Amino acid sequence: MNDALHAIDAYIEAWNEPLVDKRGQILARAMADASTYTDPNTRLDTREGLADYIGEVLGRQPGRRIVRTSEVDSHHLVCRFNWRLIKADGTRGAESVDFIEFAPDGRIQHVTGFFGPLKPADGG
Repeated sequence: MNDALHAIDAYIEAWNEPLVDKRGQILARAMADASTYTDPNTRLDTREGLADYIGEVLGRQPGRRIVRTSEVDSHHLVCRFNWRLIKADGTRGAESVDFIEFAPDGRIQHVTGFFGPLKPADGG
């Protein structure tokens, strides 16, 4: 669990890092060489692709950052956690969730992200 927490916190740090070289170094520590990332806007098949994508997001939203807002819930090399976007002006965006699968070496193998809260079921 401790390794998972370190990898996830480094992954979040990469999302907040504006310098491309430093972001790549952080992701290399946190993510396996052959890793994937998917969210409602994109699907990426390389760690380098994720580093570039983060740079694009930071370029569109300068000064924004994400913070982990929950504990990390994990079992069997899989985990989930909530995070929130904090806009450059300090206002909060919607809370979102990421699901992570780990490689045997403890680094992140796959990330699947969802934005915003779930909508209530009809009748529920």
